[in-house]
Amino acid sequence: MRTTVFVIVGAALACAVAAHADPKIGSYAPDIEAKEWLNTDGGEPLSLAECRGMVVVLFCWVTWHPGGEQVMPLMATLHNSGFGRRSGAFIIGVTDAERKRVEEMLQKEKVFFPIATEAKKTFEDYKLTTFPRVVILDPGGKVAWVGWPGEKGGQGLISEVGKVINETPPTRTHPEEAVKVEAYLRQGRQALREERYQDAFRAATNAVERALLGDELRSRSQEMLDLVMVLGRDRLARAEQAAFEQDFEDAVSILLEVQQEFRGTEVARSARKRLEALKKTAPEVAELVQRQESAGQAETILASAMDLVRDRKFGSAYEKLEQIVEAYGTTETAGKAQTLLERMRTHEGIMGYVRDHLARRECSTLLFQARAYEQTGQISKARELYREVIDKHPETTYADQAAERLMRLPRP
Repeated sequence: MRTTVFVIVGAALACAVAAHADPKIGSYAPDIEAKEWLNTDGGEPLSLAECRGMVVVLFCWVTWHPGGEQVMPLMATLHNSGFGRRSGAFIIGVTDAERKRVEEMLQKEKVFFPIATEAKKTFEDYKLTTFPRVVILDPGGKVAWVGWPGEKGGQGLISEVGKVINETPPTRTHPEEAVKVEAYLRQGRQALREERYQDAFRAATNAVERALLGDELRSRSQEMLDLVMVLGRDRLARAEQAAFEQDFEDAVSILLEVQQEFRGTEVARSARKRLEALKKTAPEVAELVQRQESAGQAETILASAMDLVRDRKFGSAYEKLEQIVEAYGTTETAGKAQTLLERMRTHEGIMGYVRDHLARRECSTLLFQARAYEQTGQISKARELYREVIDKHPETTYADQAAERLMRLPRP
């Protein structure tokens, strides 16, 4: 975050009150009493009891002192930049201002954290007389720090929040982060149902990284990650059994699948090591690995070709199918590719796209050169290139373009 964001004109914001009372450090913080709440779900009141487990940053300001509204851009920037969110820090605004006045400021400054309005009694409960003021509560709901939010352009506040987090680590994930964790868990469950283990592993890992230790969300996320690993280790055990029974083809097949489906995990690394070990103990394994890897590569290319067909990119699909037949001719997939090629060749409309695609590079170059000759008055050379396009690629749109340009050329 750029330092300039936190520059606050200190002289204009300093409070004139020399002596003031603050809530006692280590005391339990009173709950917030407010007439209305903004930026909460349906305007529902927010209780500090709901925030237990997080470090709560109460930003308190009043209508009779300009400092609060001048510091608000700092607080909004801190929140919107993700300040403390991944660590479990939660900002709440508290003011004596009425809803209308606050709403105008929230819209102007793009403030999205919860705001308690007309909360004068809360200031009395907290014994606050100097404003603006920040009260930091630890995860247990106790007052951990009270001070001026604009010190050192906001860096002082950031430092104090960091101290509280380090001394009393939060055990509850920030609500906005919790929403992301739940989304990752849904993605992971769907991936597991579809046996997309790598996607499930990635989703579970993201969930674990965002959920805080001690939170029930973290436990659920870790359980999903553990389940993915258990499924992978179960596949490794099946491969070991197949190798023990000298069913090397099945063993190789399982190990290659584990490598592919659990990429990036310890399970995949174990599968790779086991394959290398099998190659040394059983000479036929190397050939099996090569054959099955080729089959896997061919299937990957075939899947890509089918996607291109669905997108009506017939020329690119045709090239990939030819690649499979040429490079992986001994695989079952090559037979599938050959069948698809034969079907495409019987469809004149599709083959029109294919011919254009295959001729595109050469014809584009020839047509460009021919036009250049036209512009420099070298008509005979242009005519020669247009005829070359027509002769070499007669059933393409490029041949039509060449014929049209040829008819426009001056007669010799």
